[in-house]
Order: sequence, then C-alpha cells, then structure tokens
Amino acid sequence: MRKLILMLTFAIVANVSMAQSNVVASAYGYLKNGMPDKAKDEIDKAILNEDTKVEAKTWFYRGNIYLQLFTFSHMTDGIEKGVSGDEVVKRLGEAISKRNYRKLENGERWYYNFDLIIYMSNGKVDHYEFPGEEGFKAKDDGKLLEVAYDSYKESIKLDPKFFKIELNPQNAEIGLDRVAKFFYNNGVEFFQAKDLEKALYNFEFAEKIYNELGTKDDNLILYTGYAAESMKDTATAIKYYTKLVDNKTDNANLYMSLAYLYIGANNIDKALEVIKVGRSIIPENQNLLLTEANIYLQSDNAKEAEIILKQAAAKDPKNAQLQFAIGANYDKMVNDTASTPEARKIAFDNGKASYLKALELKPDYFDAAYNLGAMLNNKAAILITDANNLPLSASKEYNAKMKEATDLLLEAKPYLEKCHKLDSTDRNTMIMLRGIYQQTKDLENLKKINAELKK
Repeated sequence: MRKLILMLTFAIVANVSMAQSNVVASAYGYLKNGMPDKAKDEIDKAILNEDTKVEAKTWFYRGNIYLQLFTFSHMTDGIEKGVSGDEVVKRLGEAISKRNYRKLENGERWYYNFDLIIYMSNGKVDHYEFPGEEGFKAKDDGKLLEVAYDSYKESIKLDPKFFKIELNPQNAEIGLDRVAKFFYNNGVEFFQAKDLEKALYNFEFAEKIYNELGTKDDNLILYTGYAAESMKDTATAIKYYTKLVDNKTDNANLYMSLAYLYIGANNIDKALEVIKVGRSIIPENQNLLLTEANIYLQSDNAKEAEIILKQAAAKDPKNAQLQFAIGANYDKMVNDTASTPEARKIAFDNGKASYLKALELKPDYFDAAYNLGAMLNNKAAILITDANNLPLSASKEYNAKMKEATDLLLEAKPYLEKCHKLDSTDRNTMIMLRGIYQQTKDLENLKKINAELKK
C-alpha cells in the first residue's frame, strides 16, 4: 500500500510539472499565433512555478509576449481618419498588399500583419479594422516594456546563448534592442507633446539599455540631455552632455549648451574647459569662439575677451555685432579704475574706433550709436567734474578741461540724436541729450527735449 502511495505521489508531481510545461507551451502557441493577450495570462503563471521559472526559455517567451503585446496595443496609434498614406507608411511600414475598395472614393484596403486592415480614401485613412485591439489595450498597464526588459535580462542571466529561430526576435539581446528602440521612440513622441518628464524617463531607459548592449547613439544622448535641460534639471543635462563631450562630438551647439549650463551653475572654469574642447575639435566654428569671448565678458576678464573677439573679427570683418562687442569690452576697460590712465585712454580710443566701425557696417545700429554717445558723454562729465574741483587760480587748466568736455559733448550729440530718431521713447537717450543741450547752450533743442520728457 505504501508503495502505491509513493507511486501516486510521484504521478501527481509529474502531472504538476507537466502542467506547468504545458502552460509554457500554451503561451508559446498563443505568441506564435499573434495572441499576446492570451499568451500573457499563461506565461505569468509559468514564472511563478519553481520548475519553469528557472528556464531561460520561460523568460525569453515572456519578453517576446510583453513586447508583442506592447506592439499590438500601440499598433494603431496615430492611425486616424484623415491621416495621409505617407504617415501610415512612416508608422507601420509598407503594407503586405493593397487592393481596390469600391465602397470608398478612390478606395483601397491596406493589409498588414495580424489582420490589421486600413481603409484608404483619396490617399488618406478613412477607418481601420484590427480584431482583438480592445483586448490588447486592456492588458497594457503602462509597464509592458519594463517587464519585457526585465524578462530578457533574466533569460540572459539563465542562458545567454538561448535562442528560438522561429520567433521574432530570435534571442534576448535582439529583444532588448527592440525594447530600447520603443523607449527611444516614446521619448521623441512625449518630447514633441511637451511631456518632458515622460520624455526624459523613456530616453534614459533607452540609453541605459544601449549602454548594456554596447550600442552608441549620440543623438539619443543629446535628446536625453536636451529633455533634462528643458526641465531645468541642470545636473542631469550636464551628465548627458558631458558624455557627448567625452565622445568628442562635433556638435557645436552641444558645447555651447553645456558651457552655459556651467555658467548658470557658477562654474566658469568648467564652462571655459568645455568650450576649449569644442574649439579643439571644431576650430573654425565662429559660434564657439564667440561663446568663449562671452564667458570672458561675463567673468569680467576683459583682456582675454579682447584676444578672442579680435580673432573672431578677423574671421568675420563685416560683422557689426562683433565690432560692437569689441567696443563694449573696451568700455569695460575704460571704467576699470585699477588700470593706469594710459591704459584707460588706449581702451577709450579703441572702443570709440570699434563703435564707429560697427556704425559704418550698420548705420542704424542703435546700441552702437548709444554706447558711443554715452562713452563720449561720460568722459566729458568726468572732465567737467575735474574742472570744477580745480582751485580758482587754475583758470587756464579749467578752461582747457571745459573746452575738451564741450568738444566731446558736441561729438556725442549726433550719435545720441540718431538714437532718438531710431527710438523716440528711450528716456536714457533723452536725458543725456538734455544734459548736452544744457552744457552747450543749445536752448532751442533743450526746450524740445524737455517737452518730450514731460509726456
């Protein structure tokens, strides 16, 4: 009797084991026949069983099932009435076959795998048929790709060489690559929809898989960094942009974006380091040159800015904005009280020449005319203050300083009047003109400008 019980127990264990194997086989059959919704229910049982959960094929089938279910759940995304045939092909590829359909004007039926039929009229979607679509979508909990990823990883862990030639994908590594591409595409679509948080999540997941597979895609890294930057996630953006710098990318915009992120983080040294790497790779890029100059300008390093700006101007001598930037940089040197009077005078002369060059290249350049007028006006104001501080006995020196100041004000006058014509509402311009008219005793214009200032 005991022997019989043992035999019965063995039979029960064998039947349970066989039942679980049948569950895996059943899941495989549903997968092969394009019924991933049914296959999912079966394979989810198999991964809980002690016998089948240790087999690479169980996890590989699960990866394929979840990947197929995701594909079917989203197969008709964007396929709606009025969508062009080109857009359908872009999303689904070329149809397996096309046949005329007389019930629609210039109608066609486009046949795709798994019984998807798209009805076209005049080259645009009218409607589609996709049996089982509701069932597929009902199984999509938003985590299908993540589960596919985990399943393929587990299959590789148990047997990295396992493959099934009858399936597509045929092995877990190819499956992971497909999963990564879906995450990548999802990221693009979420980014275009301005859902930045989801875009970043999908881009990062795709990038993680590519790292594991040893796949390089600089565009993906760039998009990931750009999504993070758009979210004001500076640390994450810097992380991904730095990867591209390490890859020696020739994308000038990347170096500039990363540099400005470092500037925003008050790390001027790193900003300069990044730009110099970019310039070493793309030495002829003018924008990188200007970005380096701008960094020096923002960090009040006028001497280094002067060198870089001159290099840029030599490459682009007809660029009025460059000449203006050079003039503005000299303006800073003029106001640097730590410099010698001789150095400040040279800076004044050079700044004036640069502003004049900018105006020669662009006669209606408001900023250049304003800065030139202001620079002359400010120097005159200093001379007037110095003259008024002289003792009464220094009348000769007083007269000389006042004449020099008046000459400067008269020189500034046409440039500020040009500004007033270009923008009659700018109060700073009008205030400077009022001072000039007062000092030079131009009473008629003084009356006019005072009237305008009262408006």
